Amino acid sequence: MGQWRVTIERKAEETASVTLKAAVIGFLLVIGITIAGCYSAFLRYDLIGTGHLPRCALFPVLLLALINLLWRRFFGKMLFSRSELLFIYCIVLIMTGIPGQQFSNYLYLGLVAPVYFANPRNMPALLQYEGLNWLQYIPEWAVPSKDPRSGVVAWVFEGMPEGARIPWQPWVFPLALWTLFYFALFTSHILIAALLRKQWVEHEKLSFPLAQVPVEVANEHRLMAIGRNLLFWFGFIIPVFVFTFRALHLYLPYFPNINIYPNWGAIFQGRPWEVLNYTPFNIYFDMIGVTYLIPSDVGFSFWFFAFIVRRLQMVVRSAMGLTDHQQPLEYQTIGGLFALFFLQLWVARQYLRDVLVQAWYGENVEPDAAPLPYRHLLILLGICLLIVIGWTVSIGAALVWALMLFAIHYIWRIMTARMVAEAGLFVFWVPNIVNFILRVFGRDLVGASNIVGLTMVGSKMYDSATCLLPQALQGFKIAQSEGLNQRQIFGLMVASSLLSMLVCHPTSLRIIYTMPVPKMGWWTRGYPQWLANDFLTRLAQDLRMPSWHYFSLLAGGLVTVFLTWMRWQFFWWPLHPLGFAAANAAPWFGDRYGFSMFLGWLAKALVMWFGGIRLWHFFRPFMMGMIVGNTTILFILLLIHFFFPTNEVVVIE
Repeated sequence: MGQWRVTIERKAEETASVTLKAAVIGFLLVIGITIAGCYSAFLRYDLIGTGHLPRCALFPVLLLALINLLWRRFFGKMLFSRSELLFIYCIVLIMTGIPGQQFSNYLYLGLVAPVYFANPRNMPALLQYEGLNWLQYIPEWAVPSKDPRSGVVAWVFEGMPEGARIPWQPWVFPLALWTLFYFALFTSHILIAALLRKQWVEHEKLSFPLAQVPVEVANEHRLMAIGRNLLFWFGFIIPVFVFTFRALHLYLPYFPNINIYPNWGAIFQGRPWEVLNYTPFNIYFDMIGVTYLIPSDVGFSFWFFAFIVRRLQMVVRSAMGLTDHQQPLEYQTIGGLFALFFLQLWVARQYLRDVLVQAWYGENVEPDAAPLPYRHLLILLGICLLIVIGWTVSIGAALVWALMLFAIHYIWRIMTARMVAEAGLFVFWVPNIVNFILRVFGRDLVGASNIVGLTMVGSKMYDSATCLLPQALQGFKIAQSEGLNQRQIFGLMVASSLLSMLVCHPTSLRIIYTMPVPKMGWWTRGYPQWLANDFLTRLAQDLRMPSWHYFSLLAGGLVTVFLTWMRWQFFWWPLHPLGFAAANAAPWFGDRYGFSMFLGWLAKALVMWFGGIRLWHFFRPFMMGMIVGNTTILFILLLIHFFFPTNEVVVIE
């Protein structure tokens, strides 16, 4: 009995609660990062929160950890505890994508662009389609104005007249309603992460490689040990040196540049090898370091399928006289994502059954170790789903299409989270859901009203490189492994996402009226026209895919099932299904990160071959140094570029 009591007391001591100091600093960072992030995203297209190891979350914690060490040296005690630093990281982590493409770019410009470009004067392409008008299907309450010539809309693109004031009032009602939609959407992501936490963290024991970095930084003893390691500083200095030279070249063009995005140019003259021209060999130091941390079969599979197999398929297709490579390859990924999702359901079937049983009977077997009781979790998730689906129906889409939109959305977001949790992908993109629906069912079956409704809602949640679900899962993983209060982490993440949205509203509106679209960064400058083109293309053309493309969809699913079965049956099997499913999700994924993942895998393979796990641990500080150095120098350069802009983007994801 005495031993049992000791165990319980130790468990209670290991669960750390958030302090007022950590909460205040965390939420102040949320406000500051949101304001700075909106300006950077709109005016510079420097996305300071892009990715699932966001620099704007890691760098402040690193800075606070260094202040911590100095404080102890001079005053004999720590300014922040390890748990306080991790609470701050989780508060910031969840909202890093909101002041960028996940929310601010898509919401505000996405509410005025469909109105502005519904006028043929602003979009002459409409003149060739008689009677085509998507504006008639958009409800009045969903946008600040439906008059393309009103100042509320036109000033965003043409600038405010001298002496005019920002039209705040027309935005109040639509933004209040869209905030409700986004809050339900983001909260549903956090709730799904809470639901998946135990299965992925405790049962399957996924590695969560990106979550290892802030844990290392926040731990005083680990940080001091790694700081004394020369290999760490060798790894640290490489990205610092390279990006410093690149930044000097941007500001002083006569200064020599270091090209970290080379390609081998046009070395093939004809079919079928011409598809291999301009193969990129991009170097992303953080991706090299992270790939070193993940299991070898995962690292090998990602670069092998994305960098090699994808190109070999293109060569074969070119030899057959085919030129449209992207769509069939994309359908392989779609089939793979669906197959992986249902395979994951099968693996987790016992856990999900236990969740339903405990929720039905109101049992709470983990009162201190779970974000929420399962009954409360499922009820809140059901409410959030009703809100987002009801919202989509109210904006013009039929119930069946709204259900399909969000079913696919959540399936693909869960698989995005799996890519991050198991493979440590810094970013991962999924295909466009609305385009996929239209390619399967066709324009005429879906109907104009549904197309407009799906486009209005789908365009507001398109970006998967900054989605909240992987961030929330990392937060729960950190809480579980480092003994933080799970329920407080849940509440802090929900509050952080809401606060960031509310700060985005006045900040972004001030930006888009004082700095009109033609003066914005290259991506935000083009996004309104791209969105209008989506409306036009989806309404004017039947995008239904050819019948033989279904074979690509089916093949993607079958190959994924085969790879999964082989991995379950044979320990030595080297090909991981996640790598195949991710390979063709976006044409630039393998091009952008494939070579860096190859370098990280190759480094680990050589180290394990010659020295085994001991040598792997020996070189681990070097890779951590590259990750931390990459984060440090890029965040500093983003700050410099914020105050001293150039015509070029400093950081590409």
